[in-house]
Amino acid sequence: ANLIKNSSFLLTIVTFFGFGLLLAFTPCMLPVIPILSAVIISNKDKITTKKGFLLSLVYVLSMSVVYALAGVLAASLGSNIQAFFQQPWIIVLFSSLFFILSLAMFGTFTIEMPKKIQTLLSKKSDSGKDRSYYGVVFLGVLSALIVGPCVAPPLAGALIYIGQTGNELIGGLSLFFMSLGMGMPLLLLGAGAGKLIPKP
Repeated sequence: ANLIKNSSFLLTIVTFFGFGLLLAFTPCMLPVIPILSAVIISNKDKITTKKGFLLSLVYVLSMSVVYALAGVLAASLGSNIQAFFQQPWIIVLFSSLFFILSLAMFGTFTIEMPKKIQTLLSKKSDSGKDRSYYGVVFLGVLSALIVGPCVAPPLAGALIYIGQTGNELIGGLSLFFMSLGMGMPLLLLGAGAGKLIPKP
């Protein structure tokens, strides 16, 4: 935090990009690779290197926008964000939620998506419509929300630092470039047009 605090704007952005690149090689990013393989790269017709790269780029940029919004929100809330989440009622609320969800792991109840949505997604997957750019944007946003909790410890550190700066521009751009760093391997996989990862 001291290094970033006393650094230039450019060095801050490069540092966050480097952090994102390091996060890209953690197990947290593994669930994203099958998504790229099954939904973006895998198709019935031949996909070109350009198309694979563009789809991957749209996917990574969608994830980056979600992280950028988190950075802007953290900066606008300022240092109050840490104090806000330490309130007893919030801790009890989240603890209760985790306890209820843990009961599902013991077979008390089942959590699944409604059948109508499952059918809709299955049809879209079969018809190949989910490879449109709109579908890829939607998947990128969803992936950011799914992978986000896994990278929570370094992300929390980044958000606390950004909250202390109170600068929305630095907050948004820092997390945007961190997410771009996380997405670099995905861009390489996309540019490989499905040759670098097995077909599902």
